Amino acid sequence: MQHRTESKTSPRRIEAVFKQRQALELRMAGRNYYEIADALGYAGHTSALAAVNKALEKTLEEPSQRYRSMTLERLTKVLQVHWPAMLARDDAATRHVLNALKDIRQLMGLDAPQRLEHSGPEGGPIQQQVVTLDFGDVTAALQVLADAGAIRVDPNGRGLNGSVDAIHPPQADR
Repeated sequence: MQHRTESKTSPRRIEAVFKQRQALELRMAGRNYYEIADALGYAGHTSALAAVNKALEKTLEEPSQRYRSMTLERLTKVLQVHWPAMLARDDAATRHVLNALKDIRQLMGLDAPQRLEHSGPEGGPIQQQVVTLDFGDVTAALQVLADAGAIRVDPNGRGLNGSVDAIHPPQADR
C-alpha cells in the first residue's frame, strides 16, 4: 500500500508556511513564544517555538537571515555592556557573557558536530588481518599472534619464553 504525500502547494502546507513566517516576524519584533502562540492560535509555546525554528531552518531564508543578524547584534551589545564588569570579576556579568557567547556559538553553528573519518596508513583503508591458528600448541599460537602485533604476552613483566611454559608445560604429541 502506497502512502500519498501531501503536495507542497496544498492549502494546509501554504497556511503552515504563512504561520511560520508570521511567527518568525513576531519573534523578530521581540515577542515571546507564549505571545506568539496566543496571537497565531498555536496550542502552546512549544508549537510557536517549533514554527520559528522551522522558519529559520528551512522555509524562509531572507527573514531568518535578518533574524540571525539582528540576534547577533543584540548578543554583541550584551557582550559590550557586560564585558568590562566580567573583567572586574563580577559573577553575574561573567554569567551573562558566557551565556551570550554560548548563544553566539549556537547561532553561528560553531558547535555543530564534526565528521570524523578514520583511515589506515597514508589515508588508505584500514587493513585487517585474519590469522587462522591451530591451537594444538598454545605457546606457538601465542607467539604467532605476538609476532603479528595482535597481542602482547607479558602480563607479569616476563616475556613469552618461560612464562606460558611454566604455567602450562607443553604436552607430548597426542
